[in-house]
Amino acid sequence: MCNNNSGPGSGGHNKSVGKGLAEVLIVVLISIFSGFILGLLFAPKSGLKTRKNLIEKLKDIIDRGKFTLVEAKVMGGELLEKGKEKAGKISSKIKGKSQADIN
Repeated sequence: MCNNNSGPGSGGHNKSVGKGLAEVLIVVLISIFSGFILGLLFAPKSGLKTRKNLIEKLKDIIDRGKFTLVEAKVMGGELLEKGKEKAGKISSKIKGKSQADIN
């Protein structure tokens, strides 16, 4: 008797393989990140210099994130205003047509 996984229940096997692959990928990414951090901490530079450098880079990343957030808020506000204007124009056109239909 041969089991070739071509029956109705064969899809479950592929899902479990995909889930296992995702778990392996997560473990690999965590390992890479941990290795990077440990490499920074045990690098030839003194620990104090490395920590200061790391803190400066983190502050830079946070500042960029804040700037990007402010830009996104401004752009979102502009898009919202444009949407309101367009909705108002369409609404007035619809109201004008309905008034013409009544008369």
